[in-house]
Amino acid sequence: MISFADLAGAGSGDSVHRDLSDEPIAMRHLTDAQKDQLGELLEKYMSALEVGLPPSVESLTQACPELREALQGCVAGLESLHRLAGGEAVAPQTSDDTNTLGDFELSEVIGRGGMGVVYRATQVSLRRTVAIKLLPLSSVLDANRLTRFHQEAEAAASLQHPNIVPVFAIGCERGVHFYAMQFIDGDSMDECDSLPLDWRVAVQQATEVADGLHAAHELGIIHRDIKPSNLIVDQDGKAWITDFGLARIQGDLSLTQSGDLIGTMRYMSPEQARGESAIVDGRTDIYSLGATLYEMLAGHPAHDGEDAPAILRQIDQDAVPPLTRFRNDLPRDLATVISKAMSSRRDERYDTAREFANDLRRVLAGEPTIARPPNLVDLWTRFAVKHQKGLAAATLVGVLALVGFAISNARLAAQKSVSDTNADWAQRNYAIGRKAIDEMGTQVAELLEDNPAASPVRHFVLSRTLEYYERLVRQPGTLDREHQLDLAITHGKIGSFRGELGLNQEALASLEVSQQIYAKLAQQYPSDSDLQLQWSISQNNLAEKLAGVGEFETAAKWFGKAIANQQRLPSGQRVNIEFATTLNNLGQMLTESENIAEAEEVFGRAIAVLDQQATATEKQVSLTAATNQPQSRTTAEENSLKLLSTIQSNLAGLLARRDPQQASRIARKSLTLQLQRLEANPGDVDAATQVVLTLNTLAMAQAAESLHREAIETLGQAIDVSNQLRARWPDQQSSRRDLGISLNQLGLSLAAIGRMDEADKAFARSAEQARQLVKAFPEDAEVHSMLGSVLNNAGYLDRRLGNFSQATSHYTEAIEHQRLATQISPQVPRYQSFLQKHQHNLDQLRGES
Repeated sequence: MISFADLAGAGSGDSVHRDLSDEPIAMRHLTDAQKDQLGELLEKYMSALEVGLPPSVESLTQACPELREALQGCVAGLESLHRLAGGEAVAPQTSDDTNTLGDFELSEVIGRGGMGVVYRATQVSLRRTVAIKLLPLSSVLDANRLTRFHQEAEAAASLQHPNIVPVFAIGCERGVHFYAMQFIDGDSMDECDSLPLDWRVAVQQATEVADGLHAAHELGIIHRDIKPSNLIVDQDGKAWITDFGLARIQGDLSLTQSGDLIGTMRYMSPEQARGESAIVDGRTDIYSLGATLYEMLAGHPAHDGEDAPAILRQIDQDAVPPLTRFRNDLPRDLATVISKAMSSRRDERYDTAREFANDLRRVLAGEPTIARPPNLVDLWTRFAVKHQKGLAAATLVGVLALVGFAISNARLAAQKSVSDTNADWAQRNYAIGRKAIDEMGTQVAELLEDNPAASPVRHFVLSRTLEYYERLVRQPGTLDREHQLDLAITHGKIGSFRGELGLNQEALASLEVSQQIYAKLAQQYPSDSDLQLQWSISQNNLAEKLAGVGEFETAAKWFGKAIANQQRLPSGQRVNIEFATTLNNLGQMLTESENIAEAEEVFGRAIAVLDQQATATEKQVSLTAATNQPQSRTTAEENSLKLLSTIQSNLAGLLARRDPQQASRIARKSLTLQLQRLEANPGDVDAATQVVLTLNTLAMAQAAESLHREAIETLGQAIDVSNQLRARWPDQQSSRRDLGISLNQLGLSLAAIGRMDEADKAFARSAEQARQLVKAFPEDAEVHSMLGSVLNNAGYLDRRLGNFSQATSHYTEAIEHQRLATQISPQVPRYQSFLQKHQHNLDQLRGES
C-alpha cells in the first residue's frame, strides 16, 4: 500500500532537492538558463557524434565562451563511449583510459533503455564480470531524471531476493553516473523467439517474478515498469527482475506528478495510464505482470494498438480478448487468474503479489484457485464502469422494471382479501413488494451516491420511492411504526439529495417533514433511545441545511434541540459520534457567521468527545490484545477517526490567521489521520477530498507566518490531488471548488514573493473554476462570493503591475458577483464585508488612475 505519511512535508513542485556534489565542478555555478543552453550544445555535439562528424568545443561555444569549460568536461570520453555503444572493439585499457569507470572496465553494450545504456564490464579488484548501467550524460542536467536514476540504484540495492538482480556498487566518474549489478547470462523475455511459450514454463517464470515483486512491495518499493524487456531468463530458465528505474519508494510523491505516464504503455494498469500517480500501488505491478504473462501465452500483447492513443483507448475500455480465443490447451483456471490480475478495477485484482503467485502455483498443481469466473453482478458492474455514459439509461430500465414489479405487488397486497388464504397470499406479496422497494429505493440510491454519472438515476429512484411512501400515507391503516420510519428516512434522503442539486427550498421542505415524523414517533416511544437518536440526527440535518442557506438564527435553534436530545441519551460510541457531528456542524455555522470564539469552543468540545471515545477504544484494544484476540478497527471506530480528522481540519482553518502555528500543528494531526485512510484505500474519493481541504488549510497557516515557499509546495500537492479527482470524476463539482481555492491561495503566495506572472496565471485558473461553479449553481451564494474574491485578488495584482484597465474590469466583475452573494444570503456578514472591500479597492484605483 502507498504510504502517504509524509505527503504534507514532501515536495511536489517542479524542483527536486539533491546533492550536487556529483556534478562536474564547472557546472555547479551555472545558472538554470546557462544549464539549459549547455544542454542544447551537448545535444548538438552528440547528434553530430552519431554521424561521425563531431564539432570542436571551441566552435560550439564561440558565442558563449563562459560555457566552454563546462562543455569540455561533459564531452570528455564521449567518443570512446560512443564507439562502445556502436559495438566497436575496445583497445586494452590503461588506468586513465576513458573506458574505465573507477574499479570497472567497460566492454560491449548489452542493453539499452529509457534510463540509460547497459555494458558488460569487469570489476578489476574482484575479477568478476558485472553489468554496468550508465545514465546518459545529457541527463545530468535533468534533476528529475538524475534523481530517478539514483532512486533506481538505491531501491535495487536494498532488495535481496533470488529473483531480483542485485546491485553491487553505485558511483560517479567524470560526471557519468552509474551502478554495477550482477551480470545475468541470459535473454530478456522480449527476445524470446518461441512465442507462445509452453504454459507451464511461462507460469513458473511468472510465479518467480511475483515472488520477487512481493519482496519489493514489502519494503514499500513499486517497480512500475514490469514488462518483458525488464524480465531476464538465465540459462537455467530462472526469471530475474531488473531495471527499477521507475520504481517509487512509497511516500515520496515529489518525483512523479499527475499526468506523468511512466512505464511502457502496453503493460500499464488503467490507473497508471491515466497518470494517477497518487493511487499507484503494488496492484499496478500485478496488472503489468498479468499483461506480460498474457503476452507470453497468447503470442502477442494484450493491448496491441499501433499508437499511443489506440493503446490508451484499449486500456481505458478494458478491451482484452480472452486468452482462450488463442489457446485451447490452457487450463480454464489459468485464464481466470490472469483475468483477475488484469482487472481494470484495482480492488478486483489480487491484494498482493504473493496471492497472485500462490494462485499460479495452484494452477500448476491442478488445485482450485482463489480466482473465480465473474458472476452476473460482477459482469454488470464491469459493464457499468466500462459504459459510464450509458449507466443512467441502463440502470433506469432495471429500476423501472423492479420498482414497477414491487409497486404492483404492493397494490395487490393492499386489496381487501375475500378469504384467509387470499389474505395470507396478499400479505406475502406485500412483504415482497416492501423488500423490493427498500432495496431499490434506498440501498440502490446509496450505492449510486458516489457515482456522479448516475445522479439522474439516483434522483429518479428516490423520487419514486417517496411517491410510493406518500401513497401509503394516504391509505388508512397501512402507516404503522415501520412505515413511518421508512417515510421519515426517505424524506431525509430526498432532502439531502435535493440539497446536493442546489434545490435549497425543496430540500428544507423535505427535511422539515422528516423531522416532524421523527418527532411524532419519538413522543409515542420515549424509551426507545435509538429512535430518539434518529430524531436528533434529523434535527441536525435540518439545522445544517438552514445554516447553508444563511438562516443562522433558525439553524441555531435546531442545533440546540439536537444537542439537548443527544445529551439526554446514554453515552456510547454511536451517540458520541453523532453528538460530535452536531457540534462540528454548529462550529462551522458559527465560523460562517463570524462568531469565532464560540466556534473555537464548540470545535474543541467536539474533539474532546472523540478523544475520550478514542481513549476508551484504546483501553478495549489493550484488553483484547491481552487475550490474543483480533484487533482490527470496527466501522464505528473508523468513522470516529474520520470525523475527528475533519473537525481538526475545521478548527485549523478557524485558527489559520489568528494562531497560525497552532493551526499548522492541528492541520498536520488531521492530515495524519486522513492519509492513513487514503493509504488503506487509495481510491477513497472522500479521503482524497479531505486531504485537499486540509492541505489548503495548512497552506493558509503557512502563508500567515510568511512561509510562502512552504505554502506553495503544500498547495502544489493539493492541486495535484484535485486534478486527479477532476480527471476521474469531471462532474463532481466539489473537486472543482477545492481546486479553485488552492489556485487562489497559490496566486496570493506567488505574488507575495514577487512571482507575478505565475500568480496572474494561478488567479486566472482559479477564476475559471469558479465561473464553472457559478454556471452549475447560479443560486449558490458561496460560489458567487468565491468568484468575487478571486477576481478581487486578480484586480489587486493588476493594480500592482500597473494594468489599471484590467484591474478595473476585475474589480467591477468581483463587485457584481459579491453583490449577488449578498442578495442570495443577506444574513452572511462576510459577503457584505467582501463587497465593501471590493468597492473600496475599485474607488482607490479610480482615484489613482
